[in-house]
Amino acid sequence: MKRTHLFSLLLVSLMNAPVAAAADAKQATISPALYQKIQSTDRLIADKAYGKAEQKLLAMVGEVKAGGLDQAVVLRSLASVYALKEQYAKATEWLSKAVTLNTLPDKQQQDALLNLGQLYLAAEQYAKAIETLKPWLAKNPVPDAQTHVLLANAYTQLKQYRNALPHISKAIQSTAKPEDSWYQLQLALFYELKDYQSAIPLLRKLMAANPTKNEYWSQLVAVYQQTNQYTQAATVKHLAYKKGLLNSEKEILDLVNLFLYAGLPYKAGSVLRSELDANRVASTVKNWELLANAWKQARELEKAVQALETASKLDDKGSLYQQLGQIYYEQENWNAAIAAMNKALAKGGLKQPGQAYMILGMSYYESNNTEQARQSFAKAKGFPSNRKNAEQWLSYLNKTNETS
Repeated sequence: MKRTHLFSLLLVSLMNAPVAAAADAKQATISPALYQKIQSTDRLIADKAYGKAEQKLLAMVGEVKAGGLDQAVVLRSLASVYALKEQYAKATEWLSKAVTLNTLPDKQQQDALLNLGQLYLAAEQYAKAIETLKPWLAKNPVPDAQTHVLLANAYTQLKQYRNALPHISKAIQSTAKPEDSWYQLQLALFYELKDYQSAIPLLRKLMAANPTKNEYWSQLVAVYQQTNQYTQAATVKHLAYKKGLLNSEKEILDLVNLFLYAGLPYKAGSVLRSELDANRVASTVKNWELLANAWKQARELEKAVQALETASKLDDKGSLYQQLGQIYYEQENWNAAIAAMNKALAKGGLKQPGQAYMILGMSYYESNNTEQARQSFAKAKGFPSNRKNAEQWLSYLNKTNETS
């Protein structure tokens, strides 16, 4: 839990409560002499002279009668000084002694218990914080929002997430304007408990209140993905994109890939082509190949071919030209297939060069160029995986030549 001055402010207000104003079965007032000394230390504390206040209070500890209200008040004030100095371990030590005496008026005893729980939390003694607050909760069954937050943080630190969640939820429900950190804690608890469905409306609420905070948009996308709601995830991310919240190349490419995963390839292609034209996405082999794949999935073959042409020119290997040649062959665009396959073989680096020669040979054949077809099949024959098909084609060409 983040250490703020919240603890200090509470301690100043609660520990220096006017004991003389209390009236119950216990001794309600401290001695006049001690009252004057406490007022003196209060002024030092107000002037932030914590060292001097500490010295005076330590001297008083040895002077007051043990076991009475006077001692409890001095111990409580000393704890207050240590809390203001952010020496929480010492503060808990002294305040615990004051509480154990059980001589403070009831209201102040309850306030001291609450303060002690806060101090244990600040000192990162979370189990003690919860244990200390149990008697306080027994007398205060409807805690205020801050106490719920205190308990939620303590349980969270102990990884008792199911115990923490009701407290932070009650804190939020009981406050007109909950702090943002409370929502963040509730959201974190939903994540820890894998209650992603409950996280969705909370994130939508946070987004409505903070429409330009990219963090919430990203978290909602992630939750939708976690729950296999990819179309919703893509829709939210696309909306963030249209609002200008996605500015880096990585964020834009993440959107493109999410569209593809959600089965929305046309939207993926549209966004990527627009960003390539705007130079917000780099003109690389990988990105143009991604665009080609998007258009292919969208059955926009002409656009896919154009993108693959660009990718092939940028690539230092011939594999993309081979893919392009395959597409042209399937479209029965023989001349284009021949040109692409020759470029693929010239660039080299092919994983299946034999297959490239086969496509080249068949394209030449369909173009009535049997001699070039024969030469291509002869080269394909040199690759074991293509040898059988190449021999069959060569045999066919020989028979065709004999009968012509």
